[in-house]
Formats: sequence, structure tokens, C-alpha cells
Amino acid sequence: MKRRSPSRPPRPVRLPVVPALLLAVLSVLLPASPASAHAQLLGSSPAADSVVAKAPTTVTLRFDGPVNQRYTTVAVTGPDGSYYSDGEPSAVNGDVRQRVRALPTGTIQVTWRTVAADGAPLQGRFTFTSTDKAAAAAARPSPPPTTAPSAPAARASSSPSSSPSRPVGSGSSGGTADWAWWAAAGVLVAFVVALLAVGTVRSRRSAR
Repeated sequence: MKRRSPSRPPRPVRLPVVPALLLAVLSVLLPASPASAHAQLLGSSPAADSVVAKAPTTVTLRFDGPVNQRYTTVAVTGPDGSYYSDGEPSAVNGDVRQRVRALPTGTIQVTWRTVAADGAPLQGRFTFTSTDKAAAAAARPSPPPTTAPSAPAARASSSPSSSPSRPVGSGSSGGTADWAWWAAAGVLVAFVVALLAVGTVRSRRSAR
């Protein structure tokens, strides 16, 4: 009587080396998307849609990265559309400060335009309300602010209170670069999945 040879345990399924390496590279590249390099408006002082009892003498914009002062303008207008910006804005790292004259009571609009350090143009606007009657008594409009040197078409950005996300592109080169990057990432993911499938099939065949 012949003895049956004991069945061999199935060989462990091993992932191919190449897909494993590609997965490691992909996990490093995904958090570092080129879109994260663009600056965005984090907040302002006074804050968007706020009500201030004492009119500010300076309007401050806070970005998450440095901006180019040469291409930065901040226009502060009163309820009647008159300008109250005093001089040119100053940009230090991610903070932009614009001096303002005594403001009237009512809704004050701040319209800003700048260019990030990576060359991405940005623009936006927000409002706040001043109830300071003492400042209103001394309010004197100023001439329209000078226009900053021309820059590429700016990307519109909502006020930080209504949209905390990155400013939305409007045909800028950043959107094209982001699309191309994600397309390449999709191709890489599909390639990794295909290699994993082939490696799994081969491993199962060799284990039989």
C-alpha cells in the first residue's frame, strides 16, 4: 500500500518588487501636489462681514505664503464708492498692510489684488461695517489708488469667511499644471494596479 505524500503548504503570495516600490513613491508624491504651492488668503483684520465699533487705521490681509509687493494693490472704498486707502500697501512675508484714512459709517469694501511667490496671481474682495461716528466726522476721501504693474490674469478668491479653501482658478497656468499632474498620477495608479494583478496571478500559479 502506497503512502500518500503529505500535501505541500501553499507558498506565500509575495508582491512583486516593482509595484511595491511604485506604491511607496506614490505615497510620497500624493501629499506634495503642485496645487498646494499656491498661496491663499487665510484671514483679514477687520474680518470679513464683521462689525467694528472703532474704525481701523490699517487693513491687514494674511496669506499662507509670501506675496509680491510690486503687484499688490488694496482699494478701500466707503458706502458712496469713495476711496479711503492711504498710500501704497506694504507686504512682509504673508502679511499685507494697507493704511486707511478716517472711515465713514456703513459698509466698507476691501478689494485686493496680488501675486504669490510662485507667480500665481490672486484677487478678491470682502466687506465689513464701521459704526464709529467719531471717525466718520473726520472722514475725508482720498484719490483713487495707483494701479500696480500689470500681471497675468488673476484668479478670483472669495473672502476667507465664506470660502476657506484655495482660491479657484480662472484659466491660469496653475490649473493646467494641476490637471496634468493628476492625470500622470492616475496613469501611475493604473500601472501599479495592473502589475499587482499580474504578480498575484503568477504567485497563485506557482503555489499550485
